[in-house]
Amino acid sequence: MKAALLGTGRFTPENQQDDLPIIARIGALGSDREDRFLKTAFTALLYEEAGAKPSKIDHTLPGCPPETRQPAGDKITGLIHASLKDRNEVLFRYYLFRLVKSGKVLQSWLVPMVLNKALNSGKDRLQLLDACGQAGQWLCRLNPKWSTTPATAKGDENIWETGTLEERKTYLTSLRKTDPEGAIALLENTLAEENAGNRLIFVQLLSEGLSLRDEPFLQKLTSDKSQKVKETAFDLLKQIPGSALNHAYLEALTRVLEVREEKHLLITKKKVLTIRGDMPLDDGLFKTGIERVSREKGVEDYVYHAAQLMAWVDPVVLANALGTTEQQLITFLLGQKAAGTLMPFLVRAAVRFRNKAWCFALLHREEATDIRLLDALEESERQAFYGRFLNNNLTGLLTYLFDDNYTPLPLKLAGDIIDYLIRFPYNVTQAVYHRLALHLPVAAFAKLQAVINDPRQDYQTRYFKTQASEMMRIKELIQQID
Repeated sequence: MKAALLGTGRFTPENQQDDLPIIARIGALGSDREDRFLKTAFTALLYEEAGAKPSKIDHTLPGCPPETRQPAGDKITGLIHASLKDRNEVLFRYYLFRLVKSGKVLQSWLVPMVLNKALNSGKDRLQLLDACGQAGQWLCRLNPKWSTTPATAKGDENIWETGTLEERKTYLTSLRKTDPEGAIALLENTLAEENAGNRLIFVQLLSEGLSLRDEPFLQKLTSDKSQKVKETAFDLLKQIPGSALNHAYLEALTRVLEVREEKHLLITKKKVLTIRGDMPLDDGLFKTGIERVSREKGVEDYVYHAAQLMAWVDPVVLANALGTTEQQLITFLLGQKAAGTLMPFLVRAAVRFRNKAWCFALLHREEATDIRLLDALEESERQAFYGRFLNNNLTGLLTYLFDDNYTPLPLKLAGDIIDYLIRFPYNVTQAVYHRLALHLPVAAFAKLQAVINDPRQDYQTRYFKTQASEMMRIKELIQQID
């Protein structure tokens, strides 16, 4: 309706150039209203196309400090720029790794693009800022959009009061590593002011570096208004060796589990483990997260209680309390009729306390599928178990093997992975193929080239050939850096 009324007495739009003499002269013309409107509109359009006079600035910008590190070479700079334009996150992260490893910084013309990326990054924001060098620090002080970026990098304590949630998480995580007691003191003074979601996030960050010094603070949180915060506090208390709750779990297990000798073939004696049903748990333990009723059909409640308790007690401590060894204990437990019910809880204990004897025993059981069981083993010992995860959970295996240093995979394992992908090429994403290329040993690329030269043209083979060709291209890009 407004468009239809333009130029009439019913509607006249506001004109931003009303203070211009020429607009006043047009308004004073003796022509009709439509003519004056069209002349005014045309004049306003010309002014908009011509732009505006710049605002007067009465101060000078501070100069950029000289760079203390050498700028990156043209080759890696070009590769970083290409990965940013293509939004190839895998290659960008690798190129950044190589840049940081070389001790150089980005060329200044590329810094604004990387600073924009840092705004949307979480844990690696500091690394991105560091790669930008002095130019990055300088620009962050000038551009309000980037102004919050360096605060976390400097470890400014004000970030806890003024930063975003991600920045505060980064700050607390860093403080927890350098000053565990300081992190607890910070939360003691400020946690009550946070909403339930933030309280949960910050308490969860305390899982690294747990010690008895954290017990008083966590004990207070067991009465928090948020059920999830309470549950998290109980879970943290359970896994602190020597805490009151952890000790209560240990004592309960020593009553429920009994190792005794029995006659065997009327001649010899052997030790057996029994889960006793005549030693009920104290009611207070059920308030700490222990479920009263068994979830497993045909499994007695008291067995299910024992299984839950074992997930939180160090196998070495439990074995000593029962007068046996950790190896004997896991053998006893896996020999139980309810071993299937016990299994996930035994796995949690083995992973949580990195018990090598338990991890070894559980890795020989097909039901144990948690790849973190490998953490307790040496690298040479892990390789014997990679095959089972390759066939059952390749994505999980690759996620476990891919590290921040881009360590090459063992040649045999790399060959096995390629053989698997030839048969099941759709089981991983394109990004995983790209990341795999960065971890393949040089000798493994000959196998990829052989696949590319394969004359078969079925859909499955053609798809893998496409991925293999891209992996070969990535290898060539990497060689340009070298």
